[in-house]
Amino acid sequence: MVPNLEEPKPALPRTAIDLGDGYALLRKRDPYDVRPEGGAARVIQEYLGVDVKIRCWARLCLPNGQTARTAWRETEKPAAKVRVSRNVKFLLDGEIRLGEVLYFTCLAVEDGYDEDGAQAFRWQAVALVSLYSYPDHDLLELSFHAVSSCKHVQGDIRVIDVKSITNVIGMVPHRPTLPSGVTEDRYFLVEKPGLDIATFGVAYEGPGADDEDADDEAEDNED
Repeated sequence: MVPNLEEPKPALPRTAIDLGDGYALLRKRDPYDVRPEGGAARVIQEYLGVDVKIRCWARLCLPNGQTARTAWRETEKPAAKVRVSRNVKFLLDGEIRLGEVLYFTCLAVEDGYDEDGAQAFRWQAVALVSLYSYPDHDLLELSFHAVSSCKHVQGDIRVIDVKSITNVIGMVPHRPTLPSGVTEDRYFLVEKPGLDIATFGVAYEGPGADDEDADDEAEDNED
């Protein structure tokens, strides 16, 4: 008899939503339905064809064990408590793209018709992401594909299926002089497969490390 060498996966928190295939939405979550604002409101309306209220979710557990976070929550925290793991790699229209997650939510999308011929719906977990540009081609070639330098495209927000997200990445600010001679503010990709790049595999144990667990417990008591 061969022993099982794989450690059992930790159970999800009671407040999480298991989406299957290793994905799960994790709190914190909006306690009430709210109307999306700004560019996110426009793209959600275009995606659904109607104006809706939503509830934002703060975190997404990925199949590789990483946790993707959101600008919705991270921008509210002091700099010392920010983990900066809200940048992700994902598939969009068959291409690999990079983006900053604004927030996660669930939308009611059309799903055919029921037995009575009425429109049926299902819940779809999505992420609102603000895109980065494609990497500068010349710099990518000159660096033998070692430096993927992108611009943050303000206002280019997309609705994506959370299951199109493959991993958490780091986007580090830099100001290069490109082969074209232009010097500008950009971000370069840092990737550490299998590890949370925000800590490079070292668990954060400083101030606020238990805040999210405390949030979950507080919301459990409110449910």
